Amino acid sequence: MRAPVHRTLPAGLACALAFAGSGPASAEAEAAAVKPRSGGIELVIDTPTEGGEVRSAVHMVEVRGTAVAAGGRPSEFDLVIVIDVSQSTRAASGADVDADGLIGENPHLGLVLPGEFPDDMLSTDPDDTVLAAEVKAARALLASVDRRRVRVGLVSFSGEVDPATGRRKSREQRDATLEVPLTDDYERVSRALDALLARGSHGATNFAAGIRLATRELAGLSGAESTPRPDAEKVVLFLTDGTPTFPIGAATISDEGDLEAAVNAARLSHAASIRINTYALGSDALARPLAATEVARVTRGTFTPVLEPASIVAALQSVSFANVDDVAILNLTTREPTADVRLNPDGSFVGFVPVRDGANRILVNAVASDGSETNRELAIEFQVAESEGRMRMRELERLRRINRELALQLEAERVRRERRRLRMERELEIRAERPDESGG
Repeated sequence: MRAPVHRTLPAGLACALAFAGSGPASAEAEAAAVKPRSGGIELVIDTPTEGGEVRSAVHMVEVRGTAVAAGGRPSEFDLVIVIDVSQSTRAASGADVDADGLIGENPHLGLVLPGEFPDDMLSTDPDDTVLAAEVKAARALLASVDRRRVRVGLVSFSGEVDPATGRRKSREQRDATLEVPLTDDYERVSRALDALLARGSHGATNFAAGIRLATRELAGLSGAESTPRPDAEKVVLFLTDGTPTFPIGAATISDEGDLEAAVNAARLSHAASIRINTYALGSDALARPLAATEVARVTRGTFTPVLEPASIVAALQSVSFANVDDVAILNLTTREPTADVRLNPDGSFVGFVPVRDGANRILVNAVASDGSETNRELAIEFQVAESEGRMRMRELERLRRINRELALQLEAERVRRERRRLRMERELEIRAERPDESGG
């Protein structure tokens, strides 16, 4: 997963900084310092404007723009979020998803008295479940993209089970639901997420149904409620905590036919130029990730393992639809880079760079996923104005909070992985020292 914390000095900025700090330099040398290294990425600065005057209460300037990988890739996106709502998503995510100070746990994994908790309770806090983490991640994504460029649709999938047979209740049943067709009305998507969470988790897991429904909407196939945009890039974010168990056989078994159905659905997506990024949440999904990895591979998408389900929030905020890996900003005049940059999934970005009174030269550096870079330089004039800039400072604080939260989530997952690795190593050492009980 792409880390949300930006590199301190990308190569383009390091080069520019070296020239900025080396004393008087020729115009040719300065131009070379900021010359794009590759045509693989396009960079547009919306604000501030070249040669413009910026007034603020503090010595910080807001920089906004968009970076998009070049080569004819569109700057508009049609995105469908596909959420697994099967029975297993009732399990505890392992984190305080609702931030109420309590972490929901599976009571049946500890020492509990008979009857202390209902048999079907998998999380002591129903707002800390895997499903709650998926919904929170979808909300965070909505807050990270620009509705002027990104339309969002929402699909849920599971699979109704006949309690008598343990198989599909009906051959005609639809195991996926279109919660919201493609729209720029993010409030509507948010309300649908509320309703989805209120309905809760149920049923088995039919990957193929979720993929087919998302494909229908993105490609505008028969029965679609969405009108696709021909120039928009089509992307699916597919979230699951398990493996496919439907449409073939019993709800508790992942059959070969279930995998085949999922991959065949993905092939249809690929034929419609739809890319599917899959996210496998938790140890069960990662124990048998073949379906999720194949769906991503067939559609030339990405597969992201998320060992701790609650980390899906950070994973979705760190995704890049625009194939942009990083954006960094540097004040060439003061030689000060800034860590206060937020790169959004659609390639849009916002950053706050420190400035001095008077003239400042600002450099913005963008790096594509293939490693190519480009730079944009602009000159501004800064003046202190006590009555201006308060709104921008609130935005800066919000940006810093988001970056801190993402960094903490990723670090917490790294620590948990390392602890597990050390426990397993200790277990192997203990077993190696233990006499062979078989006597062999």
